[in-house]
Amino acid sequence: MDAARAMPDRAPMLDVILKPERDRSVRRRHPWVLSGAVERVEGASEPGAWARVVAAGGETLGFGHWSPVSQIRVRMLRLGETAPGDDWIAERIAAAVARRAGDPLLGDTDAVRLVNAEGDGLPGLVVDRYADLLVVRISTAGMHVRSKLVADALRRETGAAVAIERPDAAAARREGIAVQQGVLWGEPPAAPVEIRERERRYRVDVSAGQKTGFYLDQRDSRDLVQQLARGRRVLDLFSYTGGFAVAAAHGGAASIALVESSAEALAAAEQHLAPWHDTLPLRFARDDAFRFVRQDDHGYDLLVVDPPPLARRASDVAQASRAYKDVLLHALRRAAPGAYLLAFSCSHHVGPELFRKIAFGASLDAGRPLQVLRALGAPADHPVALDHPEGHYLSGLLLRA
Repeated sequence: MDAARAMPDRAPMLDVILKPERDRSVRRRHPWVLSGAVERVEGASEPGAWARVVAAGGETLGFGHWSPVSQIRVRMLRLGETAPGDDWIAERIAAAVARRAGDPLLGDTDAVRLVNAEGDGLPGLVVDRYADLLVVRISTAGMHVRSKLVADALRRETGAAVAIERPDAAAARREGIAVQQGVLWGEPPAAPVEIRERERRYRVDVSAGQKTGFYLDQRDSRDLVQQLARGRRVLDLFSYTGGFAVAAAHGGAASIALVESSAEALAAAEQHLAPWHDTLPLRFARDDAFRFVRQDDHGYDLLVVDPPPLARRASDVAQASRAYKDVLLHALRRAAPGAYLLAFSCSHHVGPELFRKIAFGASLDAGRPLQVLRALGAPADHPVALDHPEGHYLSGLLLRA
C-alpha cells in the first residue's frame, strides 16, 4: 500500500475509481460522490470504510466514507492526497464545538446545534445540545461504524452529563444500516428538558419530539416574532409546541391563536403558555392547518406559516408547491392591512427562488400585494457549506401585506 493510502489508524480502505469526466463535482468540493459517477471499486466494500476517490486518470482526489447501498456512495471528508484517519474526525468535532463556544451570534441560550453535518465537514452527524444533554443523530454508514469514537469525542469536548442517540430511520434505510435509539452515556431524563432561549423557556421532549426535540433552526425567527408582536393579533399555524407563540407572548401580543394537529404537541404548547392563560386571549385549535385557515373568519396582524417538510424528494416539488401556495393564499385572506407574514419552507427542494415565486402566486390569487422585508433562514449554529447547496433546507420570508 502506498503512502497516500496508509491510514493513521489502519482502518480498512478501498479505492473508488470514477468514470471519465465525472470528477468535476469533487474538484469543486461537493461532498457527495453519487453512484452514477463510480466506474469501479477496488478493495473490500465494507459499509463505512474509508475510501480513496480516484479520477479516471489515476489522480487521488480525496477521501471519504463508503456506503455501498446508498445513492450517495462516498461522503467526502478531505480533499487532496493526504489521507485522514478517525482521529481527524474527532478533531473536526472538537473544532465544531469550539466554534459554537466562541460565537457571539449564539449568546444567551443553552440550546444550540453543535455539529451540522456537511456544514461542519462531518457528513452524517448532527448533534444538538439541550442544556446539559446532547441528542446525537447519525445518518450514514461511515458515522455509524464510528459511533463510539463520535461519542467519546463529544463527551470529552462538551462535558455534557447525558447523551442519547436518536437515529434518522429513513436515512438509515437508505444507508442499509441498523440503528436504534439509545443512551450513549449518563442517565436519560424522565421528564422534558428545560432550555433557555433569551428570556423564553421551553420544555423539550428529547426522546419523542420532532427532529431532535425542538426546532433550534427557528431561533432567530422566534426573536423576530417577539420583536414584531406588540399589540398584534397573532396566528401561529403548524405551531408544534408553541415556540413562536411563546415568543409572541413575550413580545406583548394582543391575542394568539395556535393551530396544531398533534394533541401531544398542542398540550405542550398549552403548558408553555400557562403564564399567560389569565392575561392574554389564547386559542388552541387542534386542527389541520390547511383546513383551519380556509374556514377561520378572524383577522390577524402577525401570521406565522411554518409547515413540516412537504417536499422530501424532488418528485414532491409540484405537489408541495401547490400546498404552500394554498396555505399562503388563505393566510393572506386572514391578514389585516399592514400585517406581517413569516412564511417558511423546510425542504431544500423548495429553495429560496422557488419559494418567492410561490409567495408571488399566492399574492396574485389573493389580490394582496406583498412586500419582501427580509429573507429568513437558520441561525449561525446551522452553517451551510457553499459547496453543498443541498444543506440549505430552510427558506423563509418576512412579508408585509
